[in-house]
Amino acid sequence: MAKRKKTSRTGRWVILLGLLILAVFSYRYFLPWPYRATVLKAAQQNQISPYLVAAVIRVESGFRPNAVSGRGAVGLMQIMPQTAQWIGAKTGQHNITAENLTQVDLNVELGTWYLHHLLTLYHGNLVLALASYNSGPRTVATWLTQGVLHQANPNYLDIPYPETRNFVYRVMTYKHFYRVMYAWTISTNTEAWGW
Repeated sequence: MAKRKKTSRTGRWVILLGLLILAVFSYRYFLPWPYRATVLKAAQQNQISPYLVAAVIRVESGFRPNAVSGRGAVGLMQIMPQTAQWIGAKTGQHNITAENLTQVDLNVELGTWYLHHLLTLYHGNLVLALASYNSGPRTVATWLTQGVLHQANPNYLDIPYPETRNFVYRVMTYKHFYRVMYAWTISTNTEAWGW
C-alpha cells in the first residue's frame, strides 16, 4: 500500500512538472511580448490597456519592428505614414517619416496614441475603434451611416470587410490571452487604468 502511494505521488509530480513546462513553453512561444516596457509606458501615458496594445502589435506585425505591409503601413503597430504625420501634427511631433516609423519607441507611442484617439472617438467601443484602426475612420463612418454597424451595439461579425473582421476578432482574442498570461507580471495598478 505504501509503495502504491509513493508511485501515485511520483506520477502527480511528473504530470505537474509536465504542465509547468508546457505553460512556460506556451507563455514564451505563443504569446511573446518583446518591448514590454515600451508598451507599458505608452499604454499608461495614453490610459489604455497594455494588453490591447500588445494584441494589436501581435496581429499587425508579429513584433517585427521593420515590418512593412503591401499598402505601406510600417513598424510594430503598422502605421500608415500619412496617419503618422497626422498624429505627429496633433501631438507636436514633426518630421515623422516612414523610415523612422521602424523605431520601436516612436511607433508604439504613435500607435498607442491613435488607439486612444479612436477609443475616445467611439466612446470606448472596442469593435468600432479596432475596425477604424484597420480600415480607417471614414470606412467605419460609412458603415455606421449605412446601418451596417450600429454605434450602440456593434457586432464584429457584421463588419463587411473580411480582413477587418478577422483583425478585430484576432485582436480581441489576443487581448484576452495577454491579460490571462501576463497579468501577474505587471506590477502597476491596472485597476486605476480601467482594465
